Amino acid sequence: MRLVNRIFVSLLLIAVIAAAVYGGGPAIRWLLSSQGIGLLSREPVQPVQFSSLNRYTARVAAKPWFRSYFTTMVFDQQRDQTASPSALVTKWERPRVSIKLLNGDGPEVAAYLDRLVARLDRLQHQVRFVVGGGGPPLITVQFLPHDAYVRAQGANSVGNTRTRYYTTSPGLIRARIAIDIGTQDTPGEVESTLIHELTHAIGCSGHFYSPSYRRRSVMYEANTLTTWSQNDAAVIRLLYSPWIRSGMSPSRARASLQLYARSAE
Repeated sequence: MRLVNRIFVSLLLIAVIAAAVYGGGPAIRWLLSSQGIGLLSREPVQPVQFSSLNRYTARVAAKPWFRSYFTTMVFDQQRDQTASPSALVTKWERPRVSIKLLNGDGPEVAAYLDRLVARLDRLQHQVRFVVGGGGPPLITVQFLPHDAYVRAQGANSVGNTRTRYYTTSPGLIRARIAIDIGTQDTPGEVESTLIHELTHAIGCSGHFYSPSYRRRSVMYEANTLTTWSQNDAAVIRLLYSPWIRSGMSPSRARASLQLYARSAE
């Protein structure tokens, strides 16, 4: 019996080792991969394809699901994802908007912000966003220790964006981003918070609450993505186009998207 027990334990040990090598391998990579795999992935399921973005934007603007996506992402809404009664488009309308990192979490964050803003300028051509530059910054980014963040913003978030704007032209005139650096342990967490808040700062006030959007949009309420998806990019491209203006209501914006889609046929 003791021999049988030893054989059984040996076989069990072999099975555990095999599971760790073959079955557990993906889990280890999932945890350690800098890109992220599975639930920890920080890449959207539909990454931006600049070469096809114009065609994609023209095609999806005609789709009811995308018009819903656009209004959910752009307009401040209630938890049931219906637009707030006072929701209006607010976007930057001046030709150049400067962004300043008031303090950093290392050179990696500054480099990431540079890449993010360069990509933002490729997504649309109505406003040039720049990091630094002359004159006072219109968008600022500040990293705060946890206690200081809680005192200023409360304990229910890790990032917050406050904006000042006119309800008609010129739209947005100032945005202040604050990020709780004390509760985020990895560069990916910091970057996912930064892209989420920067997207708020350029005029996307809404959130997606369903977990199905976790890898579809940086505006998912608990975002983990570090780059815009193709649908996010299409929203930004349309927001910063002549078809969408500050002061538009959700219904007017949806109607304008339909007109754009017809004109692009």
